[in-house]
Amino acid sequence: MVRTIVKPGNQSILIQVPKDFIGKQVEIIAFTIDEAEAKTINNVNIQTHFASEAILAKDWLNEEEDIAWQNL
Repeated sequence: MVRTIVKPGNQSILIQVPKDFIGKQVEIIAFTIDEAEAKTINNVNIQTHFASEAILAKDWLNEEEDIAWQNL
């Protein structure tokens, strides 16, 4: 995974990717930093963020979850 923060000077951004990305589909997501900062909704502070696969895996890839989903 490659993650970087850039401040574009125009509507074009050039990024370098690792050699093993060449020839593969790569997803690029662009958002402004303030879109990922804390927001207040209905007087409740929440953090908006983008969960990574590794973080989700800690919660989801376990025996308890496997048992819960086995009959679906």
